[in-house]
Amino acid sequence: MEEKKKKGSAAGKVILILLLIVIAVLVVLRILKPGKGVVTEPLSTVSTETPVYADIYIDTSLVGSVMPGDVYYVIPKAAGEIREIFVSQGDHVNEGDPICTIDNQKQIDAARISMDAAQVQVNTLSESVALARTNLDRMSVLLQSGDISAQTYEQTKNAYDQAVSGLEGAKLQYEGAKLQYDTQVEFSTVTSPVSGTVESTDMSVNAIASQTAPLAVISSLDVSKLEFSVTDRLLDALHIGQKIRVTRQGESYDAKITKISRLPSQATGLYTVEAAFDGMQTMARGTSVKVIFVSEKAENVLTVSTDSIYYDGGKSYVYTLTYNEDNGGQDDSVLISENNVAGTVHKNEVETGLADTERTQIVSGITGDDVVIRTWTSQLYEGAQVQARRAEDN
Repeated sequence: MEEKKKKGSAAGKVILILLLIVIAVLVVLRILKPGKGVVTEPLSTVSTETPVYADIYIDTSLVGSVMPGDVYYVIPKAAGEIREIFVSQGDHVNEGDPICTIDNQKQIDAARISMDAAQVQVNTLSESVALARTNLDRMSVLLQSGDISAQTYEQTKNAYDQAVSGLEGAKLQYEGAKLQYDTQVEFSTVTSPVSGTVESTDMSVNAIASQTAPLAVISSLDVSKLEFSVTDRLLDALHIGQKIRVTRQGESYDAKITKISRLPSQATGLYTVEAAFDGMQTMARGTSVKVIFVSEKAENVLTVSTDSIYYDGGKSYVYTLTYNEDNGGQDDSVLISENNVAGTVHKNEVETGLADTERTQIVSGITGDDVVIRTWTSQLYEGAQVQARRAEDN
């Protein structure tokens, strides 16, 4: 009986010891267990920047063509049947060389008749003037001798003056008629207005030439020019003397605008712009090139990185950061990397201006003193807590 009691007492001691060990372990775990509400995850890390004043330039690329310096459309000044053709496409011509002849003999004959009639009138009036002059000289002698009155002499002089006036008028008519005759003779041969190359022709013997249709197109021997077309919106961004860039097959050239048309093409509604650059002389006419120029610009404006702009509901936003003065409030409960500081996120609606792939203009919404968050994180919302290096340390 005593032996059973001893065994029971020993078992009870073992159970008590085990119970004390369990209690001790629970107490230690309780002591080591984090308190309720303590954060064990580190704050999201973001990178920041401060807005800077910078220039933003927007480039526009168009296709242009290398063209002859000047192109002349040869249009006959008289209508008629084409008799002879002296040139063909590709020929070189000098200024004044004949292009073709036109049968305008009827116009020439009509002009000759008018000229001859005017000449007859001049001859007739010349005789009248000579007769009036003789009569006036005779009356002058009689006046001096007192055989006629001053009134009679004045009448004779007036007749002479009228004859002279009529002769002068007849001479002018003759000059006009002769000019018309010479012009018609000149018009019978169409000549090149410039030294250059015949780019194209539209002539055939016995065809009727019109005063409204060109017979040939001749390009001058001047240096080539670059032509490209722009809309009315882009036209406002260009001016004579402006520098542009031209590229072709990996080569880049600096060009300068030399001429801007202020009237749109009736066919396209676009405005033609001409430019010149070194290197055109080595390019064949008609060569296509890429034309690059600044179409919009904003200089010395407040900007942020383009990737820091967010959009929601048709509005633009920028997230900014204000640093917490106490660096999170509870140093033991907030995990912050070395050299970082905690801060509070703010969502700011902004008005943006020009933008390129790197910078975006800020018109309103933030200032140059704000700290802008550049990187995305799920913690980007009003009042969120994040960590970052100070903007001035970036």
